[in-house]
Amino acid sequence: MKDNYCLQAALVCLLHSDIDAGDGNIKYILSGEGAGTIFVIDDKSGNIHATKTLDREERAQYTLMAQAVDRDTNKPLGPPSEFIDKDQDINDNPPEFLREIYHTNVPERSNVGRNISYQVTASDADNPTYGKSAKLVYSILEGQPCFSVEAQTGIIRTALPNMDREAKEEYHVVIQAKDMGGHMGGLSGTTRVTITLTDVNDNSAKFPKSKESKLVFDNDHCSARASSFLSLLIYPAFKRKSLEIQESFS
Repeated sequence: MKDNYCLQAALVCLLHSDIDAGDGNIKYILSGEGAGTIFVIDDKSGNIHATKTLDREERAQYTLMAQAVDRDTNKPLGPPSEFIDKDQDINDNPPEFLREIYHTNVPERSNVGRNISYQVTASDADNPTYGKSAKLVYSILEGQPCFSVEAQTGIIRTALPNMDREAKEEYHVVIQAKDMGGHMGGLSGTTRVTITLTDVNDNSAKFPKSKESKLVFDNDHCSARASSFLSLLIYPAFKRKSLEIQESFS
């Protein structure tokens, strides 16, 4: 019968004995897993009913034994009949992520499609072998166009080039996992991912600009160093990048 299905003692099974003459001398009894609590039998008709909601995630199947006996003596009128009640799964569990919030980093100015070294994963308690109840598809609800997520794996990637940490350092992304293969009617769950851009050396050192600069030297001992310093200031920028100056002060 269906998972989470109950209609005021829902009918599970109909039993009938070939030796039943209709005179009321046969009594049907039930034993096994859940007999008398979850499952009850009408001792006259042999109809078996479920008395409570069945949840496949709690228990997938029950094994029961039914037997016809003489109502007066309780002697068996034949061998017992075994039957197994297997709960058919329905889509009643939304996907759940392991965490509500994730944190990760990615270098600024990363190439488009770079894996941020993080994979968000969700799980679904529904039966993965029955239909698409547990087939998950990932999508991004917030965070476009800077980031994307792979629908089948949950891997997050950069989607824009030249993201600059100096312009924006932190991004908040919302990822959704939806069951039923992402189709209409599927259940969904979400998680948040905070992505921080880490710094790379993309800013060259610059001398401060001013309208007027003055250098004052109090003795002739510094004149040689002053000359070297002034030469560095006026040295062409494209050559200055590869120039290394080492001085030791006595």
